[in-house]
Amino acid sequence: MLSWDRGDCVAIPPQAVRAVLAAARRRGGTVVVDLPRRIDDGVAEALAQLDVGLLVVPAELRAVAAAGRVASAVGMVLRDLRVAVRGPYAPGLDDREVSRLLGLPLVGEVPLESGLSRPHEGKAPPGAVGRGPLARFCREFLERALVEAGGV
Repeated sequence: MLSWDRGDCVAIPPQAVRAVLAAARRRGGTVVVDLPRRIDDGVAEALAQLDVGLLVVPAELRAVAAAGRVASAVGMVLRDLRVAVRGPYAPGLDDREVSRLLGLPLVGEVPLESGLSRPHEGKAPPGAVGRGPLARFCREFLERALVEAGGV
């Protein structure tokens, strides 16, 4: 699992991104990359190396509009971009409508995970034990993606 800093806009050189992803691939298995909303050269390098992208979108009109801008930019680099919708749902929106508005294939609904929004105070993060609705969603998505890629 690789992730970008959520703070200030830190630009990571494409060469560094390429080296980190190459090292992660050499270890084998699936590499998950959590990318920022902005697209700079480092993010574009990561996108160019992905097999599948998953855009997680809250089911709110403003979030869908913002996701549309992100999807448009990401779609210029990544061919296989899909959407997962996170509730609760705004009136008139459901996962299929969000998918339709974005023009992206729907992966499913990201389930609510109790305790996800609360500080963990030394506890393991949600999903760390491999149980619960979020862990199940992630496992099922990865299994489907691997089957589609011919990896299983």
